[in-house]
Amino acid sequence: MGTNNRQRRRAKKLARQRRGPNPRPRVGPHGPGCRCDLFDGVGDDLFGLGPDDGYDETDEFDGLGGEGAELVRAAVLACAEVHRLESDEDFDLTFAGLVRISERVGTGAVDEAVAFWAGLALDRAWTGHWQPGDIERVLGRKRGAGAVAAMAAHVVASASGRKEATSDGRWASQLAGLRADASGPPAAGGRAWEDHLLGAVKALSLLLYLPPLPDLGRPSAKPGSGPRRSRTSVLERVRALLAQAESTTFPEEAETFTAKAQELMARHSIDEAMIDAASPDGGSGATIVGWRIGVDDPYASPKSLLLHYIAKANRCHSVYSGDFGFATVFGTENDLEVVELLFTSLLVQATDAMVRAGSSVDRWGRSRTRSFRQSFLVAYSVRIGERLEAVTRQMEAEGAERYGGALLPVLASREAAVDEAVTRAFPELTHKAMSVTNPAGYRAGRAAAELASLSVGEALPGG
Repeated sequence: MGTNNRQRRRAKKLARQRRGPNPRPRVGPHGPGCRCDLFDGVGDDLFGLGPDDGYDETDEFDGLGGEGAELVRAAVLACAEVHRLESDEDFDLTFAGLVRISERVGTGAVDEAVAFWAGLALDRAWTGHWQPGDIERVLGRKRGAGAVAAMAAHVVASASGRKEATSDGRWASQLAGLRADASGPPAAGGRAWEDHLLGAVKALSLLLYLPPLPDLGRPSAKPGSGPRRSRTSVLERVRALLAQAESTTFPEEAETFTAKAQELMARHSIDEAMIDAASPDGGSGATIVGWRIGVDDPYASPKSLLLHYIAKANRCHSVYSGDFGFATVFGTENDLEVVELLFTSLLVQATDAMVRAGSSVDRWGRSRTRSFRQSFLVAYSVRIGERLEAVTRQMEAEGAERYGGALLPVLASREAAVDEAVTRAFPELTHKAMSVTNPAGYRAGRAAAELASLSVGEALPGG
């Protein structure tokens, strides 16, 4: 061993003794025995000493060849670990050390290390039933836009090779949205490259520890021939109705257009259910699957309540996961499409009505806008749910006249299948009550939902 190596080892040992035991856990992100356990504690050696200790951590890479790549990977992992576990001050120092390492070994080596950990983390995420849109959503919610931008190209590269990219239309659609924004790291060092690296390290501090999600089930084959061809035209008419509801400045018209859309889809869903029940393949079109639908702040909890009532009115079941910013909705693909369409549209309408209702202050002039709007959205969601449910029940009554006693057993069978899928995916599901703390906001929300007479007897425009 050379003199310089002995001196460096002695300096590191003395520094570790001065710092005392490392409080960070000594297990890699994938459990005991993972390859990254080989790098456990390397962060101490790479980043624990500064110039004042007479030690330059980048000397660690001199003449190491292939071992240098392993150490760069270890450095990136250690930096992500510090971001996850320690203070902002510790992370700033650690990230500065990673930038100094990049100056010694080149930015390309650090980019390769980031790609290595991103590929490993994303492979585990896909195995754990995450989808590209889920990754984008959770990164944006917990790590910010910079982390999303830094990971976009890695997500696209990893997800594009999966079979779901061609077999699952929803997966492909999410991937297409990410692909439009995907770009690799800047070609050279400098501030832009450092910002990109910062976003990537923050993203890895989350991606390497994502828990598995419930399996959403396999999507059915695309509609082929016969009556199912009408599905596209029905959805187009629903979208047109909802667009009219969003664009009008008259609440009465918005409610009428929305009710008409619910009526159209409820009738179509009943017809599809009877077609599935009579099909020789045993009703493969009635396969129950799950979709994850984003529920964003502010006021995410009452927004999730709106989604719950929309799902319920369409024989689906919604489970909200607040930590990740989405709800998992189970039902048939036909029903899930209208749930997502209605939720998107009604959220726009609810937000507009809430803003028109204005802010709120108490008798002392203190702002109560947040509690007012939260209570407004809860009341709005409950009343809209009641009205959508009434439309659905009316369509079921009409369906019973067309199909006789065969309809109710078919619908009951679907609801039982949805409940079974929810229980299988969330065996320990808990229910949480939502409080209303602002009576004025609740009354305003209820009034906003009551403004229109939801008459569904008018002729559908164009048909």
